[in-house]
Amino acid sequence: MRSLGTIQGGVEEGEIPLTLVWVELTSDSTAAGAHVRGTLQRLNDARFRPSVITQWEDRPTWMPRPARKMWRIASVVARARLAPARGVLLARWSPFIALISGRWTKRGRPFVLFVQGNLDDMYDSNPWTRRARWLTDLALSSIREATQVITPSEGLAEWVGTLRPDGRTDVTVIPNGADVALFEQERAKAARETAGPAHALFFGNMARWQGIDTILDALADPQWPEDLGLRVIGDGQMADAVRACGDPRLTYLGRRTKPEVAAAAARAEISLATRHDIAASATGVSPFKIIESAAAGTPTVVTRVPGQTELAEDIGGSVLIDAGDAPALAGAVARLHADADARAALAERGLAGAARYDWAARADELTEVVHAAAGLAQPGDGAAGDDRRAAVAS
Repeated sequence: MRSLGTIQGGVEEGEIPLTLVWVELTSDSTAAGAHVRGTLQRLNDARFRPSVITQWEDRPTWMPRPARKMWRIASVVARARLAPARGVLLARWSPFIALISGRWTKRGRPFVLFVQGNLDDMYDSNPWTRRARWLTDLALSSIREATQVITPSEGLAEWVGTLRPDGRTDVTVIPNGADVALFEQERAKAARETAGPAHALFFGNMARWQGIDTILDALADPQWPEDLGLRVIGDGQMADAVRACGDPRLTYLGRRTKPEVAAAAARAEISLATRHDIAASATGVSPFKIIESAAAGTPTVVTRVPGQTELAEDIGGSVLIDAGDAPALAGAVARLHADADARAALAERGLAGAARYDWAARADELTEVVHAAAGLAQPGDGAAGDDRRAAVAS
């Protein structure tokens, strides 16, 4: 994989400049961070010359967190607007991408947009945005103007298709992936160690819709085994509720790097992938934790919501329950805790399924989309393809 810093320098003849813009924080403890790193792994054409504009670390640390977020957005947008608008723009959807993408589209240059959620993700994370019509309009404009759109689930692709003039045309589903080798490496290390105290694990974004309240209610349910701990990795809106939980079986670990997450997942007895069945989930989700837990050889209890259900069923290695059902979650955890053979069977199926979701395994699909956006080697594309090729080369 190429360097994760901004790759600069001249572009030689025959090379394809790519500018990747991720407005969200891309530290390796975040979903956006996993996504941009995985995207770089999937860009497997030797002619690609990627330049990444993002913020890799949550800084400056002396600022309060809300101020750091505003600083990050302003910094990424400003740097992207000052960058040369060459080649193909690839961006993770955010309301603020429209402030950048116009520099490419107005010059006839291609723009590939990754849509990982719907508007309700934005509204639920920041309730004030529901009242800011201008922000909704800004967010939707980038979906409408993108040359190609990539989503991780069919439901999101259908939603995107309702917003674009040509419907589902030029909208491609490519599931999210994982650094399978990293999680397998930690699984091998864990197998050589003496097992520590048995525990279940949740890791990831702790937004309101992630089912943290269901997990806490399940921990308090009499079915949850007395000898099974619960560890939580992540940060977000529900972090205070986790900190306030007085159950001695719970350990809150806060944010952790991706290698630390891999180590924790490989040493957990059970992983938890919960989410509420709300509007933010209605168009389908593709959470990294299901793939990563399977790659770590850890069986997962998964709540049924669109996209997440299909992902868990395709990979294997999971037990499915209804969303928001704390007694069902506690019961599933208790049954797995009591049955080592069942856990081993689920782990074996998950390991086999996760291999198909390694980032590199779907590299050709992303490369094909970028080629199509740039008008490269598309038989019969005629004048439109010629125009795109000329714009990329200019």
